Amino acid sequence: MTARFVILSQPRTGSTLLNATLRRHPQVLKHSEILNHGQRHNLPQDGYQRLMQALRPIARYRAVGCTLHAYQPDRGWPDWQRWETAWDALAEDPSIKIIRLQRVNALAQLASWKIADVLGLWGDQSDVTERPSVRIEPYELFWFRNWNQMAFDRRLSCLGQHEILEITYESLCDDWDQTISRVQRFLGVDPLPISQPFPKWETRPLDQVVSNYAELQAGMKQMKRWREVDT
Repeated sequence: MTARFVILSQPRTGSTLLNATLRRHPQVLKHSEILNHGQRHNLPQDGYQRLMQALRPIARYRAVGCTLHAYQPDRGWPDWQRWETAWDALAEDPSIKIIRLQRVNALAQLASWKIADVLGLWGDQSDVTERPSVRIEPYELFWFRNWNQMAFDRRLSCLGQHEILEITYESLCDDWDQTISRVQRFLGVDPLPISQPFPKWETRPLDQVVSNYAELQAGMKQMKRWREVDT
């Protein structure tokens, strides 16, 4: 029986890396983000049918999946409401497995997000020779952490009956073989050694990526003290 699965993630959490890895497994058919108007898919425009078509079992594959970012549908696309029903389709079918991919370090995630925006490159950045640094204000990081968690909580609240595997960007970086082995077991495919399809694009320490790192850390501590006083 073909396993159908969705990678539930957010931008800059390693979904591109995981997608590329799963595509190297001969028993896995992996679509990328199906609710991203910037990516071309030969799929129905209606969200419900779009998800069902992407996860349609194909005999020669033991697992078929796609990626959904928790913040989607993309409201930059004028007809985004037509895609919201993809989440209804997912919620109605608890046989669809969920790989929940998160990044523990929200500051690194936000910095990576802002750098991708500056570069105009949300995918492959291997050709970038001079990586920019970015400035992040305490309120930006505070908002980003809360928004990120709320986006996940909203989507997960409808998936209580689904089988969920939780992995992190950090585990992909620090414990590659074990993490990929867990994913393969979860999908029910033959365990195969798969090397990383590309290296990390960002290798600088975080205090070099975020230009005001020390100032930001002090500001976040102050905001934490204010919240403790309020409560």
